[in-house]
Amino acid sequence: MKIAVGYSKKVGLPDDGSLGATCGLEVELPEPDPHAEAGAFERRARAAFAACARAVQDELDRHRVDGARGDDAARPDDRRGRRRRAVRRRRPRGPLRRRGRRAADAGRGAGMEFVLRPPTRPQTGGGRA
Repeated sequence: MKIAVGYSKKVGLPDDGSLGATCGLEVELPEPDPHAEAGAFERRARAAFAACARAVQDELDRHRVDGARGDDAARPDDRRGRRRRAVRRRRPRGPLRRRGRRAADAGRGAGMEFVLRPPTRPQTGGGRA
């Protein structure tokens, strides 16, 4: 009998970067004994998964920047011990983005015109039956 487990993790880095690692493991287990303990298979599967999780975390730690462990170090645990999701800033909507506004303010955007066009058929779902 074979069991395949996998673990993947991606962490955020400063300046909107990210770092990810993945581990896939295939383990061949002996045929289950009808007289064996019922939880033996589950313990073996959990051990394989834990090995993958440790390998992924070790790889991410090897590549960490400035001693921080990505966005995990910046997020405190909530009362139930789970990690809280980081609050992400929303990008401004509309034809001018933050960089475009900075460029226009600096005079580099002089003469740039932004044209708003109606959405195309694929964007509106047109042409579908």
